[in-house]
Amino acid sequence: MSTRADELINEYLDRLEEGLADFPPTRRRELVQEISAHIAEARASLENEDEASIRNLLDRIGDPADIAAEAAGPPAPEAPLPPPPAKTRGGGWDVAALVMLLVGGLIVPVIGWFIGLALLWTSETWSTGEKLLGTLLVPGGLALPLFLLTIGTSVNSCGGPVGGPITCTGGNGVGSAAAAVLVIALLVVPIAVVAYLARRRSQVAAPA
Repeated sequence: MSTRADELINEYLDRLEEGLADFPPTRRRELVQEISAHIAEARASLENEDEASIRNLLDRIGDPADIAAEAAGPPAPEAPLPPPPAKTRGGGWDVAALVMLLVGGLIVPVIGWFIGLALLWTSETWSTGEKLLGTLLVPGGLALPLFLLTIGTSVNSCGGPVGGPITCTGGNGVGSAAAAVLVIALLVVPIAVVAYLARRRSQVAAPA
């Protein structure tokens, strides 16, 4: 038996064991013994056991790293990454948007409602349709109907001489009734829309 041949085979088997380092010990021994037996069988059939013949024999068996990789099987598929969490601003952002939409015009005349509008459109809680609803159906919030109510009160004034008949100036009954309906609608609709947006926010924020 060639000493150099034994060295080459031992080096080969050592490399194979290194490639199988992650395998359980029992499985690693089985694979090394299997390849060692295959080498011994092929070696016995050699006519001339020189270094070149042993190297060719080992090359035909394959690189130890390739044998280890084949024994390990295909890599397990990577688990899909979880979807990124929805981007949401803090709850205070949405609450501020609703408050300013409704009474911002009373807190900061005129500008307050526009601040609420800006907060509404920069929020990531509501859909575009819901934002349009808040924009078109809450014009000025409660500031607008209260302003109209103040104007109507100042226009419909009553007076007269002391002891004489009292006369009132202003629109006729039909006009006053229509104005009253308009003011009530302008009061009720913003409140209803803001309540709807608040409910939608709670539904979006609720855990699945």
